[in-house]
Amino acid sequence: MEDRAMIFDPQEPARRILAAFDARKPIAWDPPLDLTSVLAYALQAEVARLRDERGEKVIGYKVGCASEAIQRQLGIHEPIFGRIFDTGRIASGTRLSSAMYAGLAIEGELAVLLGADLPGQSLPDGDYLSAISAIFPVIELHHYTPPGPWSSCQDLITSNGMHAGFVCADPSAGGPLAPVQGMSIHINENETDRTARPWTMAGPATILRWLAGSLDRFGLQLRQGQVILTGSPMGLHPVAPGSRIVVASPPLGSICVDVVW
Repeated sequence: MEDRAMIFDPQEPARRILAAFDARKPIAWDPPLDLTSVLAYALQAEVARLRDERGEKVIGYKVGCASEAIQRQLGIHEPIFGRIFDTGRIASGTRLSSAMYAGLAIEGELAVLLGADLPGQSLPDGDYLSAISAIFPVIELHHYTPPGPWSSCQDLITSNGMHAGFVCADPSAGGPLAPVQGMSIHINENETDRTARPWTMAGPATILRWLAGSLDRFGLQLRQGQVILTGSPMGLHPVAPGSRIVVASPPLGSICVDVVW
């Protein structure tokens, strides 16, 4: 694995990934990339560096494939993480053009705003919970053009978890950590999905512990002020133009977005 890491240069594939992302087109590798998870994350990091160079800022992280529902749907058997950017944060109530996305699909999930730094080493549950300054529902947006069931976890990592942005209310106005009664997704007033357990893994402490430890392997750390998308407990839902999407999570309220042509 060390030999592969020494000869792998992420710069050219990262430029291709970013060009495809900007063009809202899927990318086909010929021959296919043959990467370990470590190299896939190195490629994800290089794309993030290129986006930073042009003025986009990482404002937090997403946890992907954290629930059985999503793992089953995508054919992936372990969680991943991705970066989220300031340019992808969209206010609730916005009208989105479907032309801005490659096969738009959405997830409903909970996000947290961190009020303190978190180190990579494992901490008691209470330390993770006390680091959360706000919790709020989000609609995560995806460029959903997968190669069938994802051929590998590495493919999903290099795509940044298909992340294309997220819709939320003002994160600073989110409610405090408290029991959440569930979550539902409505598309055009029809209930598309519902769960009584809106947290993935075993809850927010487990999610933050996993993410902090995973980031630490790459010299990264969770920081105060970052937004963390904690992963969807429900499925990934393609949406068509003309759709109104509402994600509700009592007692935290609801958010919405309209998808137009």
